[in-house]
Amino acid sequence: MEKQCFKCKRFLPITEFYKHPAMADGRLGKCRKCARKDVGNNYRKRKPKYQAYERQRLQRSERKEQALLYQRRRRLLSPEKSAARHAVSNAIRDGRLQRKPCEVCGTTIRVQAHHHDYSKPLDVQWLCFKHHREEHGQQVQELNEDYEV
Repeated sequence: MEKQCFKCKRFLPITEFYKHPAMADGRLGKCRKCARKDVGNNYRKRKPKYQAYERQRLQRSERKEQALLYQRRRRLLSPEKSAARHAVSNAIRDGRLQRKPCEVCGTTIRVQAHHHDYSKPLDVQWLCFKHHREEHGQQVQELNEDYEV
């Protein structure tokens, strides 16, 4: 079954539309891609408001507990990764290791240490956020200009 997106006018499989109980067919009128783009545009337009909200939200005790619980679980599930991250952080702090530009694009913004082997914690490749995500096979959300806003 197909449906037409009212934003981009493409006919797509019904699975490309988010579920929405208030709609007649139970699916949102715009496709997932257009919905994600609209959410991104809305966030950028109202960024200061969302940043203030997030700062307030992170001060709540239940959010602090959730963050601590998440970090504890993460450390328990991957102790070797945790040890490698701490070793890099300590080495940077102590001056034994220096952050370098991304080895792929050369940027100095949001550069992260990538470990090919966690048993060698200070043997790292410096990658920006985007290239680090790509190295791990994860997508970085980039907005395509398929339609005018």
